[in-house]
Amino acid sequence: MPYHEDVPTPASALSPARPAPQGGSRSLLARLLTVTVLPVLLLGLFVAAVLGAERMSALRAVDDSLAATVARILGTTLDVSDLTQVAAQLQAAVTADNVEFVDVRPTGDTLRFFRSKTPDTDWALRRAYDAAQTTDPASHRFVFHDTRLALYRDAAARVTDPAVRDRLNRVADTLSGGDRAYQVVRARVYEDRSGQRALQLPGDPAPGGTPLFELGVGVSNTGIETLLLRQQWLVVIACTLAALLAAALAWRATRRVVTPIVHLTRTADRLSLGDLQDPVTLDAPTRTITELHDLALAIERLRTSLALAMTRLRPAPPPSSTRSREP
Repeated sequence: MPYHEDVPTPASALSPARPAPQGGSRSLLARLLTVTVLPVLLLGLFVAAVLGAERMSALRAVDDSLAATVARILGTTLDVSDLTQVAAQLQAAVTADNVEFVDVRPTGDTLRFFRSKTPDTDWALRRAYDAAQTTDPASHRFVFHDTRLALYRDAAARVTDPAVRDRLNRVADTLSGGDRAYQVVRARVYEDRSGQRALQLPGDPAPGGTPLFELGVGVSNTGIETLLLRQQWLVVIACTLAALLAAALAWRATRRVVTPIVHLTRTADRLSLGDLQDPVTLDAPTRTITELHDLALAIERLRTSLALAMTRLRPAPPPSSTRSREP
């Protein structure tokens, strides 16, 4: 039989072409990160949304209760015919925490009373409050677009009298610009023939008697709102940190699985190209993963079988003919 020398086969002919990944395929690391981090983030957003809704509901309930309490106290004790008493009572009311302004509108030709925490700028707040009540009289929320600070600073810059300028600057120091939201409760006060007063809050039926005046109390729980908002942000930050920690742990755990899989894939490619010399091994930490250890053993058995088969199929070298020469 004639001897034929083995011709090396190109690697492209030995290695079958890998199928192109289907659309939407992702790596194992990306999938594990998604299923680990996404639920934590969604939970954080859900909790933050629930806390935000509860915060607004709780603030409205507290504001309504506080405003109704102030209205009841003023409704039972206020005498609109005594200007000195009215001024003192309104001043005492607005000095209480969270009570921002009180509006008293007596029936008939009696003057209207309006007092806020910043009496020097009552004109601006009263004008905005009247406009809001005219636009939506049934609303219990009033947003004041406070431009008083800018107006006072501009006026102080224009005047030439030092005394007037100092007064304007002192008033401006007590103000803060921006939008401020108030919860407003409006109530009507009635008096019967025996002198007993009754308060009609929104939604209550009108009591009998003569209407005396109408009250409007505006409150703002800025401190409580800031505290609740801070707690809400703490929940969001905690969930974000938990998501980052989960992502780090998932990445670490995934790397322990992905790295040996990549190693075994390259080993299988090498075996398919005929490189059967090096045994298939895994490092000690990876061998603790049962599935990967079994896969490595299966590939090693395949390598051993291929090596034995290649040894049997390899043609033997032709025998060398030696001629013995006789002397």
